[in-house]
Amino acid sequence: MSTIRIDERHAKLLDELISHLVIRGDKISKKDLIAKLIEDAMISEGLKINPNEDSISDDPAWKGLDDVFELGIKDLSERVDEILYKLDGEE
Repeated sequence: MSTIRIDERHAKLLDELISHLVIRGDKISKKDLIAKLIEDAMISEGLKINPNEDSISDDPAWKGLDDVFELGIKDLSERVDEILYKLDGEE
């Protein structure tokens, strides 16, 4: 953990920004806001925040596979277009 000191003008601006966000309904602490601002700045500069963040196991779509259910259609992967779009062999 690091401590940073900012001048009075920027401290007031930070408080004003926090107040604005709270009024808008976004409850956020100074610590969390500064962390978000740093991450947003790194992303806008094209820098990676955490190299492990791109892990496929963290992807919501990948995690959602645990919640799949069985439809009982044996050849679903071969007939997906036919089933979804009600195709009768026509394209």
